[in-house]
Amino acid sequence: MALRPVVITGLGVICAAGRDPEEFWHRLATGQSGLTPVEDETFAVFEARYAGQVPDEWITGPPSEAGLDRTARLALVAARQALEQAALPPGGTDPGRFGIVLGKCQATPDAAGRYQPMHRTADVVAARVGSRGPRILISTACAAGGNVVGLAKDKIQRGEADVVLAGGVDPLLFGTYAGFAGLQALSTGPCRPYSHSDGLNLGEGAAFLLLEPLDAALARGATPLAEVAGYGLSADAYHATAPDPTGRGGIRAVRRALAEAGLSTEQVGYVSGHGTGTPANDAMEAKVMRAVFGERAAQVPTSSIKSFVGHTLGAAGAVEAVASVLALRHGMVPPTLGFDDDAPAKDLDYVPNTARAVPLRAVVSNNYAFGGNNVSLVLTTPSAPREYDPWPERDVVISGLGPVTGLGVGVAGLTEAIAAGRHAIGVPPALDTRTFAPRSLWRHMNHLSRMAIAASRLAWEDSGLKLPRAELDHVGLIFATASGSVESTGGYDESVAVNPTKPAVLSFSNVVLNATGGAVCQTLGLRGPTTTICGGGASASVALDCAVELIRVGKAEVVLVLAADETSALVPEGMVVSPYDAGPPGSGAGSYGGVFHG
Repeated sequence: MALRPVVITGLGVICAAGRDPEEFWHRLATGQSGLTPVEDETFAVFEARYAGQVPDEWITGPPSEAGLDRTARLALVAARQALEQAALPPGGTDPGRFGIVLGKCQATPDAAGRYQPMHRTADVVAARVGSRGPRILISTACAAGGNVVGLAKDKIQRGEADVVLAGGVDPLLFGTYAGFAGLQALSTGPCRPYSHSDGLNLGEGAAFLLLEPLDAALARGATPLAEVAGYGLSADAYHATAPDPTGRGGIRAVRRALAEAGLSTEQVGYVSGHGTGTPANDAMEAKVMRAVFGERAAQVPTSSIKSFVGHTLGAAGAVEAVASVLALRHGMVPPTLGFDDDAPAKDLDYVPNTARAVPLRAVVSNNYAFGGNNVSLVLTTPSAPREYDPWPERDVVISGLGPVTGLGVGVAGLTEAIAAGRHAIGVPPALDTRTFAPRSLWRHMNHLSRMAIAASRLAWEDSGLKLPRAELDHVGLIFATASGSVESTGGYDESVAVNPTKPAVLSFSNVVLNATGGAVCQTLGLRGPTTTICGGGASASVALDCAVELIRVGKAEVVLVLAADETSALVPEGMVVSPYDAGPPGSGAGSYGGVFHG
């Protein structure tokens, strides 16, 4: 099935290695790193002080935006650059057909440090650029920036949007820095991916790519920069923070992306690696390369630009996608800086220290994340217009339900409670009546993950599906949440406030919003396409829609849709509220799991 070709017509980026695509590419091509010591004395408590920082004077905008938070200001710089390069005609795009898909890893603090909704940045960008079409916030931690490009492609091919801004953004936050320091994951100097993997450097920045159909772009006289030929998602189902050392999740993501693109490994000329510089990541990526490319692995240039910009978390995949498009355009691959001659890995080509001219037709860009999320993008040089198939309208059904609320657990329990007219505002679900996960996992989980696992297992049992373990590799999970774990976020923030050099690292691993979905995958053994939607109250509806898309285009036969949130506010005993009350107080939590299949 060949769907409508989707191309990139605009790029925008701001990061430690450049304030726009031109400066960014010049520094990549000439080997000029943007990693520098952190001058903010707040960070003096940490031994590791190198990071990829964006100078304040680069974050420009009209005076009316001076009060916006740093996350929004970074995003707007990159978004406007992409729109300017794409040269969309004034009034030529229906605002209702102009979408935004944004990836983020971290929370969104305002100027005073208070948390805002995760989707706040997407809302600000949409309002400023005139987008009123599909708006989705993806939070698959460090895989989010690549994830959004694939999802934007889906929205265009399905016919929901004519153009989509796909990008990622994250600033350099003290609390996140403390968490990585607590995990002993930071390098005390500039990172050296694939060489001496002694740790990563954090970074900040934003990047956007403007996507539109190939035929529409050519009809308006735009210049296609690259085609989004395919993407693949997978779950490790292995660990909260560590990647599966076998590389199986990464391998599945690359193979799914190449299959969608209709390409063989022989056609790939360059791999933009995740390359964090940590021992676990770098060793795992080497296994992915060897497994995917086989005997040809040593001949495929593979580099990491994190040695230029640091790890920009939710922006990383988008920044690296921009670099991949520029590599295609210039026929040159950026190097891995800091690569030593005595590096232990000699059997792969990591493009040490100097950019290299290479004829390119297809590039693979890979990203991996806490929570076990993996994404792979395949970008190719634009081709001529061609015939394509319509988006398939395959029937999708719901075969299982798994409600977990204070009112009742399971379909029978909830039905009986509703029929009896009971109320349970602020009552947490009772999960001690049966075993939902092995004790070794359950005792380390926060309340949100426990509810989510219970809901998922109940939905799976309600569906009656009995799949062999091998088929679970193709079962997808779409997790929806507005806020993630309130419990873990609050506990972690308190630990940093007490002593930033000894943060609660277990809570830190659960602060990323996709951690709950990762826990479900690990418990149930699901390794299919996986993502996390964080769009406030609309999160579950968007997740349902994404699940239908995955099934209709054949990316998965079965998808578990999970929605879970909790709140810590207190409710007066015996209080009854109406759905139409303004802001009723609540406590406890609830989750819902549903099994979809074609």
